[in-house]
Order: sequence, then C-alpha cells, then structure tokens
Amino acid sequence: MIEIDGHPAILGREPGYGQDPCGISPAERHLRTSCPPAWPTKLTRVFTVFTIVLYAATGILTLWSIIETIRNRPAGKALLGGAALLLLLLIVQLIISIATFGSTHDVDPLLYFGYIITAIMVMALAGFWAFAELSRWGPGVLAAAGLTVIVMIERLDQIWQ
Repeated sequence: MIEIDGHPAILGREPGYGQDPCGISPAERHLRTSCPPAWPTKLTRVFTVFTIVLYAATGILTLWSIIETIRNRPAGKALLGGAALLLLLLIVQLIISIATFGSTHDVDPLLYFGYIITAIMVMALAGFWAFAELSRWGPGVLAAAGLTVIVMIERLDQIWQ
C-alpha cells in the first residue's frame, strides 16, 4: 500500500493528482517544459548581469579581431590580452555555475557544462593559434572563435533559464 503523509493513498487520487505543478492550463502546457521562477531571484540577476558582461567582452573582441584582420595585421599583445580576459571571464562563469548549480531547476548538467567547457576550450585554442600565427589570419581565428563563443553564451543563457 502506498502512503502519503502517513495516510493510505489510492493511485490516481493523490493530492494534486492531475494538476499542473506550474499552475498553468493544459492548453498552455505544451508551450513550456519547465516552470518559470515566480519572481526574479538574486541569482537570476547575477547571471543576467554577468551574461551581459560576457556579451560585451566577446563582441568587442570579435569586432576588434575583424578590424585587425581587414587591416592585415597579426594579433598583437593587446588583442591577445583581450582574448585572455575573455577566457578568464568564461572561467569565472564556470566557477559561478558550479557554485550555484544546486539551486537550479531542470538544468541538464552534461549539456550546460559541456557548452561552457567547450566555450573555454575554443577561446583557449584560438588564443594559442592567434599567438602562433604571424599573418593576418591570427586575428581571423580569434574573430571566428568570438562569433562561436557569442552563440554558446546565448545557448548557455537559454539552458539556465
């Protein structure tokens, strides 16, 4: 016999049976796969601000890399420093994600951490490649990596939400 709160339960008659946990109608249920938070939490605001910082840093690095590629210049120390800064920000994102992962809802850890670790690897490899490549294609590699990381940051934000 199944018991709920110390009382016998008949299957199909448990408290809340047939009710949606999100409190939305069955017609709207197919539009969502998880319940949104009732109100924005402090954690949500931290991730939103940090995501904006990541977008800005990646966008600036990508545009700068495109300009250096067009100008036919190799990656200089400043551009490589910008790539290192973005790499550092991605590592901070990984640390914040690990520290707060227990308080999340419906986030697949393999998918989420797979994206963030791949973004870190892409940026690190592009930085090494740009350092080794003494032609204009060094910044071109950083620009391609920057575009890739922008897409990955967006996907990370979608997964976390």
